[in-house]
Amino acid sequence: MNARTHTPDRKEIAEGGRTVTAMTLKRCCNGCGQSLGDADDRDVDRRGNLTDVRGECDHCAPLVALEAAGCKTWQLTRRTIGETSFARWKRYAGPLWETDAEGRRTLAGLEFTADPGHEPVTVLWGDWIIRHLDGHFTIHKAPAEVAS
Repeated sequence: MNARTHTPDRKEIAEGGRTVTAMTLKRCCNGCGQSLGDADDRDVDRRGNLTDVRGECDHCAPLVALEAAGCKTWQLTRRTIGETSFARWKRYAGPLWETDAEGRRTLAGLEFTADPGHEPVTVLWGDWIIRHLDGHFTIHKAPAEVAS
């Protein structure tokens, strides 16, 4: 696959002497949100849908390889937290609460214990939970600059 170009924004003088910024449409990884470079024809399929570009991302490419090998992956988001109960595997995932300066509690992610007797692992929004073929779990942390 060809490497993507990274066209910088540029200032131009428009009619009437105004300065405008010319920008090229950029493509971000649909797994972690990191910028991959300029958008091009490979980003849209025949039906007009955005393609999966996680394989181009240095951070998400290992997840794509694990999925191809048969592992199950979940990205922890506010929408997918209900999919991560793990009750059928007899695993434990409980809420991880954060308290702000005013004393308000907000859900920050999960505390996940893969096996009884093990220390819980903190899984924050944007992290990936991976169930390997042998049944064990690992966590793939979101990049610090895109984690929320």
